[in-house]
Amino acid sequence: MLARVITLSDGMTNYWFGKDDELDAALILSGEVETDLTGRFCFQTTYLNECYHEYFEHNGDYRMVWVLRNPFSVVYSLLYNWRRWTLNELFRACGADLLDEDLSWRYQRFGVIGVPRIFKACLAYNGKVSQLFDLTGKLSKQSLMVVEYDELVNDLQKQLPKIYRHIEIDYRDQYCEHIHQNSTGKKNQLTDKEQNIVKRLCVPVYEQAKRIVN
Repeated sequence: MLARVITLSDGMTNYWFGKDDELDAALILSGEVETDLTGRFCFQTTYLNECYHEYFEHNGDYRMVWVLRNPFSVVYSLLYNWRRWTLNELFRACGADLLDEDLSWRYQRFGVIGVPRIFKACLAYNGKVSQLFDLTGKLSKQSLMVVEYDELVNDLQKQLPKIYRHIEIDYRDQYCEHIHQNSTGKKNQLTDKEQNIVKRLCVPVYEQAKRIVN
C-alpha cells in the first residue's frame, strides 16, 4: 500500500509494467528484467526474507521505510489469506531457526507438516520482525525509518508527512486518499486459542520493535 502511494507521488518514477507491481519490483531488482527508466524508484522488498543482508551490500543513498504491523493482524493473514506453500516458504526462510526443542525435532523428522500452522505463522513473524534489530544496528537513522501500521492509517495527517520528509519528497494532502483502514480489524478475527499463542510468542518481539518506531 505505502509503496504504491509513494510510487505514484510527484517526483517518483513509475516502473510498473505487469499485473503485479510487487513482482515487477522483484524482477527489476533481481536483474531478471532490465529497465531504461531513470529517476527515483520505490521498491517493496519484503520478499527478501533470509536474504535481507543484501541491504548492507549497497552503499547508495537510499531511504528505507520499514512498516511494522501488530502480530495479530499479520498472523491472521498468514493463517487465512496465504496459501499453504507460501507460508511454508516464509517459515523455512525466517521462522524455522526459532523452533523450540520439541518442535525442532518434529520439523527435522516430518518437515513442515510436523509444525502446526499457527506456530509456523508466529515464528515466521518473529523471524521477519527480528531482522529489524539487525538493520537498526547497521543502517543510519538517515537511511532507515520505522513506522507502525496502525498508527499510520489511524493518523495519516501526522504520520504520512513524516514519511515524505524522510524520503525527501514533497508531500501532498491528496496522498492520504489512497490509504484506508479496511484491514485494521483482522486482529479481532483470531480464535481465543490463536490469540493466546500470538500473545505469548509474538507480542514481546512486537513490543521490542515498537520501541524503534521513529
